[in-house]
Amino acid sequence: MKSLNILCVQLGFHEAYPDASTLATTYNDGIYYVASFVQQEYPDARVEMCQMLWGEKPEDFPLASYDYILISALATHFWSNIETLELIQRNKRPGCVVITGGPHAAFAPYEALRYADYAVIAEGEIPSVQLIRALEAGEPVTDVDNLAYIGANGELRLNNVARYGNIANAINPKFLARAPQLHWATVSMSRGCPFDCSFCYAVRLLGRRFRTKTAQDVRDELDAIYQQTGCNRFYVTDLNFTTRKSYCREIAETFRDRDYKFIAMSRINHADDMELVLDLKRSGFEEYCLGVESEDPSVLRAFNKRVDPSEQTRRLLRFAENDIAIHSAIIFGLEVQDRRAIEATAYWCAEARIMHPVFVCLAEYPFQDLLYGARQDVEDHRIIMEVPTYQHYSFVGIFPRHMRPSELQRGILDSYGIFFKRAFEIEQRPQRRARLKAYSRSVERGRAGMERHIRFLEELERPYYTASGTLKEDLLKADFDSRYGELRTWLSRSSRRTDLQFTKVYAR
Repeated sequence: MKSLNILCVQLGFHEAYPDASTLATTYNDGIYYVASFVQQEYPDARVEMCQMLWGEKPEDFPLASYDYILISALATHFWSNIETLELIQRNKRPGCVVITGGPHAAFAPYEALRYADYAVIAEGEIPSVQLIRALEAGEPVTDVDNLAYIGANGELRLNNVARYGNIANAINPKFLARAPQLHWATVSMSRGCPFDCSFCYAVRLLGRRFRTKTAQDVRDELDAIYQQTGCNRFYVTDLNFTTRKSYCREIAETFRDRDYKFIAMSRINHADDMELVLDLKRSGFEEYCLGVESEDPSVLRAFNKRVDPSEQTRRLLRFAENDIAIHSAIIFGLEVQDRRAIEATAYWCAEARIMHPVFVCLAEYPFQDLLYGARQDVEDHRIIMEVPTYQHYSFVGIFPRHMRPSELQRGILDSYGIFFKRAFEIEQRPQRRARLKAYSRSVERGRAGMERHIRFLEELERPYYTASGTLKEDLLKADFDSRYGELRTWLSRSSRRTDLQFTKVYAR
């Protein structure tokens, strides 16, 4: 077999709409796991990484020399880099195959395939290798897992979705050789989440079955990343790291002798086992991204969050009392959340001692119910599509029924002022106040982008609301249908929603 030349590309954010969160990842780990797995399966291949989040550009690489170009993107990365995608198409050699993956390819393959030959709609390591092997052997791709593509008849094809067992896959540190000084290095210790929060698309990528790496494999991976980059702070991208307590204790013991710091995703009821929390803290787990979302019981019910709202504040205060810093995405955009409710939630975040609330907009990808038979909370016609802020959660991407999009965006922006004012009144510990100041500076970086987005929304929304701010839904739907009706008809011919086996595997 010939020696393959492969380029992996991580698209970046639009310069006007940066990710202002302090956890803005210095790289997304998915493309690194795919690149590492491909390199492992093809040890003689030349596999290179172009990381646009660091300022690297595809045009700086010899695009005409590659046999395969793998691209990973969120929706906002995709729509912020159309010129880059067009450049790749112009400059790649004839016969080069472009494969796109990540959340945008998974949930909007019909968009991703405008600039790619194939899209991966779930876990990507094994399907990427399956696809390369099939293409190199001149075999059909119909049996490649998790694949979307345009068939010979011009219709969208969706292959079967597969979920895999434990994959002993680690990030190859050579792909981080050009990394700048990293604030965080992202890694995965497990995959899958057994819960069913309605807004969460992550389980559609990684499944519900909780699968872990061995603690020793994780240790070896982190040690290699540290030796390559010098970074000793790790953002654990697991959907819910604390799903299995025995595994948490094993990880805690494994890293007791390391000077690493971690931030991991978990649920609010992690606070109910403070012995485990403190055991993990002794091994560097001093921060968590918690699935809090709201203090409002009606909002939590809408999100299918099976937690006791009355216990949330007490649990959050327990974390604060034990010097555990909590990050959480606070979601706005439901019909029950008027401006007063938004402001009350921002104030509550300070009262509950959340250290890093990120106020975000409820977001959806269109046509999910049509294509996959998956639950969708926002109707297709109310989704603002094909803009650089599409699926960038800090920027409003829907037409609410009883609040103009610009008003919702202004509410998100003002929430930070409400939060910081009250948080600085409450917090007296110097270390926590210093963190609040750092977070405030980080949020300020996104203010100009939010203001710019508000002006965009004011123009966009003008025809669609009454003077009192109620959505003219019939008009909006008619305009949406006139623009996307043919696309909906085309997608319906590829729909898998009536395929019960497919839907069961792919559903939330």
